Amino acid sequence: MKYYTVENKHKSIFKTFAIYYICMVAFCVLRVISSIGVLPSGIVGDILWSLILQIGVLFLLPLFLYSFLLKMKPRRVFKECNYDKININVVLISIVLGIICFIINVAVSSLFSGILSYTGYRFGSGGGSSDYSTGNFFLQVILVCVLPAIGEEFLHRGILLQGTKHMGFKKAIVISSLFFGLIHFNIQQVSYAFVVGLILGLVAVVSKNIFPAMIIHFVNNFIATYIDFASARGWVFGDVLDKVQGLLVSGNTVVIFIVSSVIMLLVVALLCLFIWLLYKQSIIRNVNKALDKAYGTFEKPFTNSPIKIHEHEVIKDLLENNTLLNLDHKPMDNPINLVMPKEKSRYKVKAIDKVFMWGGIILGGLVTIFTYVWGLL
Repeated sequence: MKYYTVENKHKSIFKTFAIYYICMVAFCVLRVISSIGVLPSGIVGDILWSLILQIGVLFLLPLFLYSFLLKMKPRRVFKECNYDKININVVLISIVLGIICFIINVAVSSLFSGILSYTGYRFGSGGGSSDYSTGNFFLQVILVCVLPAIGEEFLHRGILLQGTKHMGFKKAIVISSLFFGLIHFNIQQVSYAFVVGLILGLVAVVSKNIFPAMIIHFVNNFIATYIDFASARGWVFGDVLDKVQGLLVSGNTVVIFIVSSVIMLLVVALLCLFIWLLYKQSIIRNVNKALDKAYGTFEKPFTNSPIKIHEHEVIKDLLENNTLLNLDHKPMDNPINLVMPKEKSRYKVKAIDKVFMWGGIILGGLVTIFTYVWGLL
C-alpha cells in the first residue's frame, strides 16, 4: 500500500499540472501545424492526425512524463490510473450511461449553440468527411470513437484526475473536467465537453476504475458518428435528431419548454440511478478484494511486526482504502458524498502547485477565445 506524505502530495500535484501543461502546449502546436497544411489532406491526414494526437500526445507523452518525473514504471502508472478488470454488469451499465451522456451532450450543446447564435457567432461547416462509405464509417469509429476513449480518458480521468486527487476528489473532478473542455480549443465544444467531463470524472471516482469512463466516452462518440453516417446513407435512426429539432421548432414554445424540462429531469434521474448501480457494482467487487487481502494478511504471522495489529483495524483499513465505504457512519452533508470516497485528509494546495494549472487555463482560454473571435485553429 502506498502512503503519501505532504511532500509527496505537493510533488504529485505540481508535476501532474506540469505534465498536463506540456501536453496542452504540444496539442496546441499540432493544431497550428495542421491549420497551415503541413499534414496531408484526406484519409491519410486524418489517420496521421489521430495517431499523433491521441496516441502520441495524449497517451504516450503523459505516460512517459509521469513515469519519468514521479519515478514509476508504466505498469505502476496504469495501476495509479485505476486500470482494473470489470465484469459484464459494469460494461452494460456503462453503455447505458453512454447513451444518457449523449442525450445530455445534445441538450447542452443545443442550449450553448443557441446562446452563441445570439452573439453573432458564425458556426463552421463542421469539417466532416464527405466520404460516407461503409469502410470510412468503420475507420471513423476507430479514429473518432476508439482512440479518443483511450487517449483523452488516460490523460484526463487517469493522469490528471488521479494526480490531483489529494486536493479532494470534488476539486479534482471539476479541474479535470475544465481542462477536458478547454483542450478541445473550440468554443462550440467547451460547454458540453465540460459537462460530460463532470459525469466521466464522477464515474471514474465512484467505480475506482477508468474503463467505465472509457466505455461511456466511446458510446457517446459512436452514437454521434453513427447518426452522421446514418443521416447521409438513410440508415435506421439517421433522422432522429432532425425529427427532434423539427418538433422543437414547430410546437408551442411553452409546451415544448415544459416537455423538454420533464424529459431532462427524467434523463438526469436515470443518470443518477445508473451511477448508483455502478457504485453498487464497485462496492461488491472492491469489498471482496479487500476481504481477500485481509484474509491473506491474517494467514501470515506478524512475528516481524514491532507492534500488535488488531484484525478489526486491519480489515477496516483495507475496506476504507479499497472501497468507497465510510465505516465511521458520519452524517453526509450532501447526497453526492454517499458515493464519494472517504477522504481522511486533503492537501492544502500552495500557490507554487497551481502555476502550471493557471498556465493551462490561460492557454486553453486564450486559444478558445481565438476560435470564437477570429476563427483560428
